[in-house]
Amino acid sequence: MNKINAKLLDKKYFIFDIDGTLIDSMGMWNSIDQKVLLDIFGIEVSQMDIKILRDKALYSEQNIQGDIYMIYYNDLVNTYNLGVSAEEFMQLGSDLLINLSVNELDYKKGAGEFLLALKDLGKMIGVASTTTKAQYNIYEEFNQNMISKAPLKNLVNAAVLCEDVSKKKPDPEAYLLVMQKLGAKPDECLVFEDSFNGVIAAKNAGIEVCSVYDEWAENEQDLIDKIADYKVKSFDELMKILELDKEQSQPQ
Repeated sequence: MNKINAKLLDKKYFIFDIDGTLIDSMGMWNSIDQKVLLDIFGIEVSQMDIKILRDKALYSEQNIQGDIYMIYYNDLVNTYNLGVSAEEFMQLGSDLLINLSVNELDYKKGAGEFLLALKDLGKMIGVASTTTKAQYNIYEEFNQNMISKAPLKNLVNAAVLCEDVSKKKPDPEAYLLVMQKLGAKPDECLVFEDSFNGVIAAKNAGIEVCSVYDEWAENEQDLIDKIADYKVKSFDELMKILELDKEQSQPQ
């Protein structure tokens, strides 16, 4: 693994995963399903058990194609014999999801400041994520925690989201498409990812990757460390290493 230094700022394009990388959101998805299972069905399940089931859908090679979220929810309702469809279970948690996404979620430490600093330096910013367009729209238009710090709408030059690709990570499709939209070459880019599959996807696209620690990916951290080019615990740490002055950047 390489040591982070100021030469990283020679890159022209900086591409980010969203959930778990820029936004501290991974625990939210598990807690919503946990609450629905308990409140509606009277079934007590740990967030870790839910994560294991979710990861099975996200990381199974057999599920690279298709709606990965529907695959997960089908597994969930079948595992616990809920007697409802995957769509019905998702709807039960939709109000809670919207409320938390709008009012509770926020950037991970230093992420907003880093985005602003990159923009101040004239860098191009991309997003490559399995986040849905509806969820991304909440982050862009309604989440004031994020908008007040670093409005994605003003900072992101190109975004590739769940509906834009036919194959999920670790397939490189999302990264290849966002590079196409940005007019970028792999050696001009740096990707930030929190998950093993995300890191592999970027590497499969020929791009250098910096892993960003997320507690929900801790069980795969050793695997991530073996293939990522760089790693940081937080964007706050990265700002300090790169000697970027956070006070220079203000929301646009």
